[in-house]
Amino acid sequence: MNLSSLTTALDSEFKIAENKENLVEWAVTEETEDFINPEFLKHHSGLMLQASDSIDRVFTSVFISDCVVEKMMHESNSFLFTHHQFNYYEDERGLQAISPDTFDKLLDNGISIYVAHAPLDTHPQYGTSISLAKFTGVSIENMFYDYFGAPTALIGHILKSEFADYSAKIMNDLNRPCLTLQQHSPYVEKIAVVAGGGDEPDILRYAYESGCDTMLTGTVEHRWAAPSVQEKNKLFHELNKELKLNLIGGTHYGTERPAMIRILDLFKNLGIKCEYCEDGKLLNAE
Repeated sequence: MNLSSLTTALDSEFKIAENKENLVEWAVTEETEDFINPEFLKHHSGLMLQASDSIDRVFTSVFISDCVVEKMMHESNSFLFTHHQFNYYEDERGLQAISPDTFDKLLDNGISIYVAHAPLDTHPQYGTSISLAKFTGVSIENMFYDYFGAPTALIGHILKSEFADYSAKIMNDLNRPCLTLQQHSPYVEKIAVVAGGGDEPDILRYAYESGCDTMLTGTVEHRWAAPSVQEKNKLFHELNKELKLNLIGGTHYGTERPAMIRILDLFKNLGIKCEYCEDGKLLNAE
């Protein structure tokens, strides 16, 4: 497929021209700005790195991580559709801007990068929380928590289950070796679902006021050393000492992975070969 045709289709699907989120300040450095597609600098989403004009295969990923880049090195004329415009480590380093060396490698191998962060989080079909709910058997009742113009979290329910049983199901559904758990109630029935970095006090408060007994999210324990995220995580846990919701954390990567697998259907419908590019290190991070 032609690169221009593919990006035009994706720009329309994800309403890139309407995107209000701007992470360019953190994702683009002085050393990498020359690599970046000017339209990305304008809309802060969409085609970030333009390489080959002809696309033989699409890969999807959660992050532009070291493992994903290494796997991509064996694929020329490829297109990486990623949720995040960052590298990522499940430790104190957290999100990291892509290095100039990595951009060089990708360009040399004819690999383009397309980013949809907020536009994917809030997509009505492939949204990250919607996909997480569908992966884990949660029936969706309503969406909430405005995120740059559209809701990204949801309230749902399951058949009443014991906390231990449902947690074990989540671990299996997400293919995770472990979860971060806090139990305050013996049962799970009404659930707030928010994929990725969901340790937001406002989300927790809404979930409680909506009658939820449990919150399924990515980040319960925040390891990224950035002071602002550590302070927010502290407030999140202090609030839950009062509200006492069950917490199930499947990591940022683990809970956004379902969306990047489900979205393969979009590329199949466009008639292009596609596959999900797994990062085994992040998937199995404890």
